[in-house]
Amino acid sequence: MGRRGDINVLIIGSDKIASYKIGLEQPFRHLEKMGVCQFDVRSDEDVSISRLAAADIVIFFRTVQPEAYKSLELAREMGKKTVYVIDDHFLAMSPATDMGRYYHESNKRKTYVKFLKNAHIIKVASGFFAKHLETHFNPNRVVNFPGSVDFSLISGLVKDNKNEDKIVIGYEGGKKHIAFEPVTNALRGILRTYGDKIRIEFYGFVPEGLEGKPQVSYVQHDSDYKNFLKRLYRSKWDIGLAPLEHSLLHDCKTNNKFREYSACRIPGIYSSYPAYEDWVKNKENGMLVSETRDDWYEAMVELIENPELRQTITNNAEKSAWEHFSVEVCAERWRTQILMS
Repeated sequence: MGRRGDINVLIIGSDKIASYKIGLEQPFRHLEKMGVCQFDVRSDEDVSISRLAAADIVIFFRTVQPEAYKSLELAREMGKKTVYVIDDHFLAMSPATDMGRYYHESNKRKTYVKFLKNAHIIKVASGFFAKHLETHFNPNRVVNFPGSVDFSLISGLVKDNKNEDKIVIGYEGGKKHIAFEPVTNALRGILRTYGDKIRIEFYGFVPEGLEGKPQVSYVQHDSDYKNFLKRLYRSKWDIGLAPLEHSLLHDCKTNNKFREYSACRIPGIYSSYPAYEDWVKNKENGMLVSETRDDWYEAMVELIENPELRQTITNNAEKSAWEHFSVEVCAERWRTQILMS
């Protein structure tokens, strides 16, 4: 693999968010351990000319700051390879939201487009997003592969034994009001049909109309990625829910829920949209459903009534996660498709 630190990598952007941990830090720590590269992370404002000069490859992570783009121009002038890493299509965000308003500010919008057009490589984690960028922004080169799951965090854990005769349905993630509308209606039907035989757990978000019900529990999101993954693995979920809204923004999203549920041995039900369609084989390693209430209800009933199907999906999904999302696999993709290309 080469001598330790053969490739000097500079990452510019925030190292505080989960997508940095799973998309960059985990694979790069593995590559550093294997002697492929050495790397460090700097904020947009903390990049010196000498640090740029020392780097072989400069990676810009989710930034739309004009100061960071100046670093890209300098890096290109120095003959460095530049990579722009994004896992959201910022221009598809609604300007009516706080985050959308931020990315739609004129200088940030222009900077984003300049990154897309002028970085040597655009790294995304969605096939749909890659094709969209190639079609509409004419970038130099787009590379697409998903983030990683650090199995070492959960490999020594034991799942909690279920001490109750209930089917547990769970969801972990942020607010998805629109995506959850048919799911909420389906869950109401499930509660009417099965009553106390069902328990529903929400991590991070509970949809309106289900909060306060005796079979429904809610815990806040844990922003520490390691703690979050361990808690998810230890959960007693028989079924995991992964609804997505059908929009350009969400079609460009990556397959987070499939990675996490599969690694944690949770059979999932996923919206049949681009983020999951490339990865989920219906009734083999997950369930794919449309946005209708009836489809969600019927998929839940099928998994509730068929423990053998749940087990089959669980085993196949975990196998998929090891094959496609381990830190080692992700690191090798970084090495061959970006660092050494």
